[in-house]
Amino acid sequence: MQRVFCVKFSCDASYVISGSDDTNLRLWKAKASEQLGVLLPREQKKHEYNEAVKNRYKHLPEVKRIVRHRHLPKPVYKAAATLREMTESRRKKHEKRKAHSAPGSIIEEPLRKRKIIKVE
Repeated sequence: MQRVFCVKFSCDASYVISGSDDTNLRLWKAKASEQLGVLLPREQKKHEYNEAVKNRYKHLPEVKRIVRHRHLPKPVYKAAATLREMTESRRKKHEKRKAHSAPGSIIEEPLRKRKIIKVE
């Protein structure tokens, strides 16, 4: 799956369908943590109750934090943290170079232009 060309929700909004340039359709769960299959009535009631409680107290900061939380796999989290650290250290180094050089010797290039690798 190289490039995604189109994305649609299913009629009941429980699935996401994506189409890519390798002529494949992929079916994704709209809520990744949601269990597929038939639920027992007791389980169904529990899920409905939990959703109702979240909806009732959604304005509270503690509940907001819980609702927003998504589990990230450890390698993904570590890679993001490493990238953030590298970016921050590059920025600090650039600021220090700028502070200890003659005024006007270091030209500030916009971030948008700095990130462009190749123009097609």
